[in-house]
Amino acid sequence: MNRRTRILAASLCLAVPGGLTACGLDSDDAAAPHVREAAAYLALAEEEGGLGEDAVVDSDTPRLEALAAEEVEDTRTEPTDTGDVCDFDAHRARVVARHDENADGELGRRELRALRADLDERRDFLRSRLAQGGRRVRPQAFWRVRWVFDEDADGALSSDERAALGDAMEARCQRLRARRLEQYDTNGDGVLDEAERRAVRESRRARWELLRQERLQAYDVNHDGALDASESATLRKARVEAAWKRRAEVLTTYDTDADGVLSTTEALPLREALQQRITEGHDAER
Repeated sequence: MNRRTRILAASLCLAVPGGLTACGLDSDDAAAPHVREAAAYLALAEEEGGLGEDAVVDSDTPRLEALAAEEVEDTRTEPTDTGDVCDFDAHRARVVARHDENADGELGRRELRALRADLDERRDFLRSRLAQGGRRVRPQAFWRVRWVFDEDADGALSSDERAALGDAMEARCQRLRARRLEQYDTNGDGVLDEAERRAVRESRRARWELLRQERLQAYDVNHDGALDASESATLRKARVEAAWKRRAEVLTTYDTDADGVLSTTEALPLREALQQRITEGHDAER
């Protein structure tokens, strides 16, 4: 953690009532980056949309099938948005509370090892303790975000890459928070009351229902109002085909030697462009 980040963290700790948990997690330089990465996952679990979708350029068929299955499941399950604003500090506190077995407000070495195991980057899923911390489970979406920040393409995040991911997702959370308040905080008091949160929930459900109806119209061949196993398989196949098409489009732009894959050097401009989009709060239908 650099000096500027430590000062900012200390300021937040002093400014937020009851911020002792945040103080504890940021006092441990070893734990803080992993806590922030896990908090980024929880923030992402609140979202909808194709965050980091151009990471499909580095995907094979099994990965694209997993991405498609997650996307189909997102449209099958009614959203559970509570209507709150994005709160990165609250997500960090939840991560610490979930892994702080001795309840001392910070993560010791054994507790940190458990968190790092839950975040294991060389697995295709997040362990259940962390995944269940979100209202939705989007491990494939988080895989795409990790790909965006893995600039050296070694399959794991370095300390600098992990810090960049945390910074970007925290900045994104702040922007999405401001965006939601601007749209729904009708009385201008800086928080969302129950009526305003209800408006958020209704708006998100309406978007979800519109997409669901579009999918039903296209794939519900027996017109029973739901997608059965066969119809869902057809939808997943269509989403995989769309991902392969998008992959080809991205390669056209970034594969400068036209060998069909992106080298680490060729992928870096794509990663940097996606990092900027993530930080600026794009691709989030909140």
